[in-house]
Amino acid sequence: MVRIVNKMNKKHGFTLIELLIVVAIIGILAAIAVPNFMNARTRATVARVYSDIKALAMAQEMYFLDNNCYPPESEDNPYSRPRTQQGLFFLTSPISYIASIPDDPFVPKSKLLEDGARHVYETGVPRAKGGKYMSYMIFSVGPDASENGLYSEHPFVLPQRNGGESNTYASSNGLKSNGDIYWYGGDCSITANLIVDGKTYNGSCPPNFRN
Repeated sequence: MVRIVNKMNKKHGFTLIELLIVVAIIGILAAIAVPNFMNARTRATVARVYSDIKALAMAQEMYFLDNNCYPPESEDNPYSRPRTQQGLFFLTSPISYIASIPDDPFVPKSKLLEDGARHVYETGVPRAKGGKYMSYMIFSVGPDASENGLYSEHPFVLPQRNGGESNTYASSNGLKSNGDIYWYGGDCSITANLIVDGKTYNGSCPPNFRN
């Protein structure tokens, strides 16, 4: 009796070459998709920072309406600092001008692990007039995760970091370009020989959120 073999039921596995081709295609797709995903995440985080800083600036202005001055400076890790360096916390207590103080999402994780604390957006204020602060500046370290933009201790006078060059983050220079994301508010007439991005300001402040 002759056995007839049905070739249609015969199973075949992938050859090594076929597997290599599939792996190569997956690698190419990943090389295209991953950078796009990372760029989209950076853009989303930048948008969040803009929103956070605008909300903090609005809270600062509401605080000013009630107190005729702005809060003192706020360092990046104010949780273990004296009240004079917890400026943004003045916006939540005793009167809540903003529900909570957001953290700067661009602060490197290594820095968070190093000191084991949260890092909020920093603020800088000028020398107080009659014991009152009439101006303020809020900033994020930006996507490059480095403080290479403004000095929180003197944001209204003298050249800022890098000798007053490349201080402002601008997405047009690249999503992770140098510079901080910042907002100036209050009385900018006090600026004196302030140099930001190579430009000198006297009696005015640099534009906020340059793109």
